Amino acid sequence: MRSQEDMSHLPRSSRRDGKVTPHLVAYCALLILLGRGSFADGIEISDRYWSYQGQKVLLIGGWNHGHNPFLDHDTMDADGVSGVSTEEQITAAMDEMVDAGGNLLRCVLDPGVGAGIQGFDFCAKSGELYDLRRMAGPYWTRLDFFLSQAQARAIIVQIEIWDRFDWYNGGHKGWPASPFNPKNNINYTTATSGLLESYEGKGDRTGNPFGWGTPGQTTYVNADKQRKAQYDLVRSYQERFIDKLLSVTFAYDNVLYSANNEVRHQEPAWGRYWMRYIRGKAASQGKTVLCTDMFWDLLDLPGPSMFDYLMANADFYDYFDVSQVSAQRNKRSDSAREVGQKHWTMVSHAAAEARTVHRLLHMNKIYGSRDRDGGWMGSADNAVGEFWRGLIAGVAAVRFHRPDSGIGLSTKSKNCMRATRLIESKVKFWEVNPRQDLLSECGQDEAYVAAQPGEKYVLYFTEDGNDGSVLLNLKPYRGTSFTVYWVNIETGHWGPAEQIAGGRLAPLRKPGPGHQAAAIVRSKPIRQVGH
Repeated sequence: MRSQEDMSHLPRSSRRDGKVTPHLVAYCALLILLGRGSFADGIEISDRYWSYQGQKVLLIGGWNHGHNPFLDHDTMDADGVSGVSTEEQITAAMDEMVDAGGNLLRCVLDPGVGAGIQGFDFCAKSGELYDLRRMAGPYWTRLDFFLSQAQARAIIVQIEIWDRFDWYNGGHKGWPASPFNPKNNINYTTATSGLLESYEGKGDRTGNPFGWGTPGQTTYVNADKQRKAQYDLVRSYQERFIDKLLSVTFAYDNVLYSANNEVRHQEPAWGRYWMRYIRGKAASQGKTVLCTDMFWDLLDLPGPSMFDYLMANADFYDYFDVSQVSAQRNKRSDSAREVGQKHWTMVSHAAAEARTVHRLLHMNKIYGSRDRDGGWMGSADNAVGEFWRGLIAGVAAVRFHRPDSGIGLSTKSKNCMRATRLIESKVKFWEVNPRQDLLSECGQDEAYVAAQPGEKYVLYFTEDGNDGSVLLNLKPYRGTSFTVYWVNIETGHWGPAEQIAGGRLAPLRKPGPGHQAAAIVRSKPIRQVGH
């Protein structure tokens, strides 16, 4: 952590029109309050949820920027990038999310795009070519700015370090421009590195061996001496990149680490190497870091899956990122997703299993497009449904993916986040557990409930499930009344409040169309049946 005198990481854009922003004032006041040490506590695990600065917290979020959110303006499109953000645009977007109740950002590092296309070099140059021995440049300055601004707003950032989309010619066009491409640096050639100048396809499906060269991977273990030397050479510069990254991130207490974005065709050993590397560097400085990895084909019920691998190796992964449960493809068609009740089956199964090994869950990418109604990503309303199914199942962090794969930081997502915080003002999600057995007369994908029976409940009605009415089992609580606080997820505002009596199957009907939620809390002492 930084001392209160070391304020150099707070950039000039923390001032607007010559005035210090309220966020910066609060940040400095907190440093003074806590003295020369640091924040009270950084990001930590507290049972099935996160704790930050000593307080248990639910992480929610949404963002419109692309893979390098500290650089990107809006989203990365199929032909590259839409531009580069100013510092003021970044902080304004953070404030917009925080105002809606958000406190979670995702940051994928695409250094090839960042340096070669967006103009933010992460290493020095020697003439016209890059020199990977010297990791320095505006890429790191902007990342430091981004993390400092997030920390000042109590925003947690999950950094996803390696990205297969940065290793090929198409999409974001990262590889042709990347300093890691042998044609672009003075440090190795195709002959000495084994890396080609061009790869078609997507990342780890292209045959690009950039992600094959760590000890433990079959590709490395089975390689001859010459090939191992090539892998070792490339990895030495990858390690320099990670060392520089950690020199920035270790200054902050709001960072989580995922080794990859969407491991799809690689062995888990690739990510495990980098997790060990990061933990080792942290330990050498007396720090603790929290690490995981993100797998693409995560959960396919029934049958073995990468989630089974996570469960069997839970001691190695500090938490489980189950983002791709929201992108799980239907076995019958690669263009269709498992949505609705099937999505609930998968995410509730993952949550229940994770509890047995004391691991919390992230759904850091919830798909569903505001621009496309259908396709494999699903609709915007499906995105809201997956967000709330995750909350009811007990997922500790839920976040809307960027457009046009998700609804990002849109009016719909912001209202959804506001509704979540309203519910949370009555019932904390870590106080309840999924209890679908308490609902009857409930249609397919109509409603979901989490409960601390007899005390408090969170009920979610989907957009259009059946007629929007269910029965909640309150039979054991005769003589007790409960207050139902409705929240309109569509508007992010309170709806009506009503009283319901215990001792029966209590009817509940959503008070309006669209997505609706309710916090239900006991309002009179419980008298058990027969007492």
